[in-house]
Amino acid sequence: MFKVHGFLNNKRVINWRMEHLPRLGDTLRFAGEKYGTVTEVIWCIDESDKEGQRVNLRIEHAPDQPQHADGEGGK
Repeated sequence: MFKVHGFLNNKRVINWRMEHLPRLGDTLRFAGEKYGTVTEVIWCIDESDKEGQRVNLRIEHAPDQPQHADGEGGK
């Protein structure tokens, strides 16, 4: 388990525990219509905690929404 802080355009949008982490370049969806791309994964190895390893994610706004399987956009 990981303690994750995620920052979308320098504003914290993630503050919870995650079993898996997104990778550099992965696209994430927030609140159904907001998208962001992971631009940095920061392992906070100097912070030990019984609840899990702390990780910070830097996320930049992704204006283009991923296409659905039917070819339609995200709306």
